[in-house]
Parts: sequence; C-alpha cells; structure tokens
Amino acid sequence: MRAICDSGEFEVQCLVTNPLRYDKNNQPVKTPAREFAAEYEIPVCEKEEFKSQEFYDFIYLMRPDLLFVCDFGHILSKLALRGALLGGINLHGSLLPKYRGAAPVNWAVINGDSFTGVSIIHMEPAIDAGPVIAQSPPIAISPHEDVLSLELRLAEFGAPLVLETIRKMASGDPVRIIEQIHSQSTKAPKLTKEDGRVKWNLKSREIYNWFRATVEWPRLFTTWNRKNKQELRLILGEIIPLSDNFEDIIGFDYTSPLVVPPILMDAKLDNLNMINNETKKAEQKKQQQLKTNKKKFQTENKTPYNSQIIRKTQRPEWIKAGVVVKAEGNDLIVAAGEGVIKILKIQPAGKRMMTTHEFLEGHKIEPGEKFI
Repeated sequence: MRAICDSGEFEVQCLVTNPLRYDKNNQPVKTPAREFAAEYEIPVCEKEEFKSQEFYDFIYLMRPDLLFVCDFGHILSKLALRGALLGGINLHGSLLPKYRGAAPVNWAVINGDSFTGVSIIHMEPAIDAGPVIAQSPPIAISPHEDVLSLELRLAEFGAPLVLETIRKMASGDPVRIIEQIHSQSTKAPKLTKEDGRVKWNLKSREIYNWFRATVEWPRLFTTWNRKNKQELRLILGEIIPLSDNFEDIIGFDYTSPLVVPPILMDAKLDNLNMINNETKKAEQKKQQQLKTNKKKFQTENKTPYNSQIIRKTQRPEWIKAGVVVKAEGNDLIVAAGEGVIKILKIQPAGKRMMTTHEFLEGHKIEPGEKFI
C-alpha cells in the first residue's frame, strides 16, 4: 500500500478489511493496514461478510479500476471481482502453483526449502488458482532464517513488483498471463495452535524447521511429563539442532539472501525448469560424492562399502524421541527421532522466557524424563 500511495500515480479509494477486533482488555487490536490508512487518510470499509448483497452493492457503487488483495483471508466471488473494471490481483508469498493457501511462507520453511518467491495472480473465485501475471525469480532461504525475517524480505520484493504490475495494467498494453499447472499445485493451509506442539519423532533438523516457521504463532511448545507432579507446558524460545554426537548439523550460513530488482517475467516455466535443473544437479553432486566416499573407504578398509553405515551413531537403548538426554548447567538436550535438540531458552507456563541455566536452577530434570 505504501509503495502504491508514495508513487503518486494511483488513487487508493479505500481499505477493505475485517471489522475492528478487541483484545481481552477491550482494547482495539491495531493492524498495520489500519494504521497506514489512518496515516494516509484513506477511508476504511469494514465488512464481516464478503459474499453479501451489501458488499456487492458497495463494490459496484465504488466501481474501482482494480482490486488489490494481500493477506486477506477471504475468497472474493466472481460477482465481487466483476465489480472492478480490471478485476482483482493478489500478491502471494510463493512461486505458484506451489503452496496455495493461507501460510505459504510458513510451509516453505517447515519443508526446509532452499528458496521461495512471490507471485502476482489475476484473481479467480478459488484459492490462489488464478493465472500468473508476474513472478519473482527464486529467492534464497537461509537455513537459520525464521518466517518473520523471510516474510519481510518477500514483502520488500513484492511491493515494487506489485507497483510495476499495476503500471503495466494501467498502460493499456496487453498483459500476458500464464495459466498455472494445476496438477503440480501443493497446499499451504493455515497453521493451528496444535501445530506448535513439538513432534519429537521427527529429525532434529525438521524440528528446527518447525521452530523457525512458528516463531510468531503458534510458537513451538512441548509438555514435560514430570514424575509424581502435574504436567508442565513449556514454550521453546531458542533451540539448536544437533546430531546424535552433539555436533552442529547446519553450521555457518554461507548464503547471501538478496532482494533482486523487480522484473515482469514468464517465470512459471522458467521456475519449473530451474527447479528440475537444480534437482538434477543436486542428484549428480550426491552421486559424485558417494563415488568419492566409496573410493576413499575402499582404500582405507577392505570391507565392502555401504553409504548407510558411514558415521552411523548407535544410540543407547534408553534414548528415544522426546527423552531428556542431558539436563545440567547450561545444557538441556532432548532426543529427536534422529539427532537431538539443544534448548537455549525456555518459558514455563505462566512464567517469563528464561535461559536454560535459569530454568534448570528452579526445575529438577533427570535424564530419562519425557517431553511429549
């Protein structure tokens, strides 16, 4: 909105949003969009129902040239979209058709993707299924980056891309659209509160991905199954994924996430080809590494080579997913399905966030106790 308004090229008629909400103290919940509208003296239209005759009448009376939608949470009907001369466009936080839904950035992080991007689609009355007008090239995701940082970088790229797209549409020149390959679409549903519960049976790297994806909400949590005491809910404030040998499995981040200049491109096929090429390159690199390992192993050993047994750690029988491996000093280490999680900050229910050392001073945890 700021990019559009500051350009001075277009008139923003109003902000359409949900009715004002109030917190438990009966105070109005501020939103960035409302605060921006107040700053720029843009009228605010509050609607609870966006498939009502009242809303249709409002759109047709306003008769805007274009509807711009972002992070809206509602599907506009065909009737509503026809109320604007050019219909509606939507800025979406993924390289469509991948990750259609309310939480595309979260799911890219959860799945450990190495890159994502933004897409602008011409809206249809379905979830993120409209044809693509513009799309970014792949944007790198740092292995340590959380969803808040990534969303900010995508927004910084998306804003000028939206502005360039609207300029193109306003010029009167034909705008090329590219139909999505619907058979290759994947879903990115809204996260639930229970999605924040640690899935200890996953690999430590995968748990770390869930942590990065839920730092804003619902936040990663677990339950300490205390001996002879009531269970205690714990929110994880900072964690590190380690191997079974307590080694860092991510290491230093050598990537340099950059915001590249906005471009209008037929990126749908380009991105798919790039994904396929990157997949092939990664597989070739993997096979080459296996060959190198095999030669090195056969040189140093006379036993047959098996890539699955290299650096394989044999766990003690009592260490299973969710079991506390170590709890002393600054160390609170819990076993995952593969590898372990080192907890650096933790918040007991009803208390403040604290360091592991502070927490262990007031809570006696023995190795072998269970987090669920």
